Amino acid sequence: MNDVLDGYGILALLVVIAAGVGAWFAARPMVLASAHRRSGDARARVLGKQALDVLERLDTVVLDPVGTVTAGELSVVSVDPLDPTHDRNLRWFAGALQHTADDPVAKAIARLAVRGIVTDVQHEPGIGTTGRVDRHPVRVGNPDWIGVDAPDDGWGRTVAVEVDGRAMGHITVADTVRPQAGSATATLTESGMRVLVVAPSEAKAKHLSAAVQTAEVVVAPISDPAFVRGLRGDGNVVAVVGRAGHSSVPLDAGDLTVSDAVVNTPAAVDMADVAVHHVASVLVMLRGALSRVRAARRAVVAVTALALLGLVLTPSGWIDLCVLVAALIALPIALTAPLLRWR
Repeated sequence: MNDVLDGYGILALLVVIAAGVGAWFAARPMVLASAHRRSGDARARVLGKQALDVLERLDTVVLDPVGTVTAGELSVVSVDPLDPTHDRNLRWFAGALQHTADDPVAKAIARLAVRGIVTDVQHEPGIGTTGRVDRHPVRVGNPDWIGVDAPDDGWGRTVAVEVDGRAMGHITVADTVRPQAGSATATLTESGMRVLVVAPSEAKAKHLSAAVQTAEVVVAPISDPAFVRGLRGDGNVVAVVGRAGHSSVPLDAGDLTVSDAVVNTPAAVDMADVAVHHVASVLVMLRGALSRVRAARRAVVAVTALALLGLVLTPSGWIDLCVLVAALIALPIALTAPLLRWR
């Protein structure tokens, strides 16, 4: 009888060891799965063996503003008729004609009106478009081509509109700054990260600075990886954030890549949406991911050690069974407990 009980005890020891080892290795994927779920609409996935270590040490975030700080798409921000009574006509004629073009500015203006009867269309690259809308001759293009004085703040793009040979006004389109940009960059800086928004010109830097006052807006040749490498050379751990295929900042120049598509780098965070407020919440959360893995593994080791000690010291096979059951119940609790306090 004692031999049988001893056999059960050895079997229980092996089961506890196997369960403990399995739980130890399961800690990392469990934390990553929890992070993915907690990221909500951003659907963040951590990629690369080095990613959690980089995230824990992360101290600098470089943002390509297009699609992160801004909406990433041009939209009409101002419609300015020369005669206020012509506002509706300005929208109609410009929008109808721009349905025939496919550049980003034209697409934004086309949303002002439905398609009309448009004929005799001619596109002059870099200048504008001419055509007839409901038999009225219309031109949409550079203000100096139309002969209209229009403001230029260096941020948006302004086009003028002429109908029946007379200037009717001008329309400005721009990539608008997200309303959450200021609070999102503040969240990153409050968590101890330096935030750099890279602008290609002084005019764009001035516009961005007004929206993200807690971040540093720098003018730099953003297509040159030397800027990011210089930050790393100063001892910073740098994340580069941008849209894959559209970013002007080299996404692979930093220690960590944050993008909306899988990028072949040693450490990356793949997100469905890289809007800056999503990026801020995900990065702040993921900085604590590795500590959650360590906490879960410490708890697993403690439960496993106590169970093994109990099995060695127990004189009865029935107590062995009880210890085994208790260990198998406690191990999942040990794994998930650090995640319950994760914010």
